[in-house]
Amino acid sequence: MRRLYLWATSLATVAVLFGALSASAAGPPPSLTGYLTPNGKVIWNLDALINDTYGARTDCWDDKEFNVFAVGHDGDCPAPTARYQDWVFTFLNARDSDFRLVARSRPPPTGVTDVPVRVDRHYISCPDPEYSGPGWLVYGGGGGPEGLFWCE
Repeated sequence: MRRLYLWATSLATVAVLFGALSASAAGPPPSLTGYLTPNGKVIWNLDALINDTYGARTDCWDDKEFNVFAVGHDGDCPAPTARYQDWVFTFLNARDSDFRLVARSRPPPTGVTDVPVRVDRHYISCPDPEYSGPGWLVYGGGGGPEGLFWCE
């Protein structure tokens, strides 16, 4: 009986450890966390969200609608290039974003010069408290306090 108890206890311990090791936390990996500025974390999470959403498809930025969308793998973004550009990743292989896509019928409230950013026509929710949120990812032509993309 004691041998069965020790075996069951050992098996339970291994299962708990395996579960803890296999669970991946969202956001930048620990190897980058200490090196990223607050804006770097925003950009990392945006790149990760795009990768999580579209995988290997070609990602495009609509400069009029402030929307990231995708075309087929190895496809081209539509014309005119003054409006549509290829999305240029800062963190090419980022995955498991802290950001989430939210369907809304109306845009979230933002500052006067800020525009909410969308991925595939969904608004991007920023988590609390690390990104000055909870809030929404915005793009600001004035550059804002930390760059063109930030959470407010």
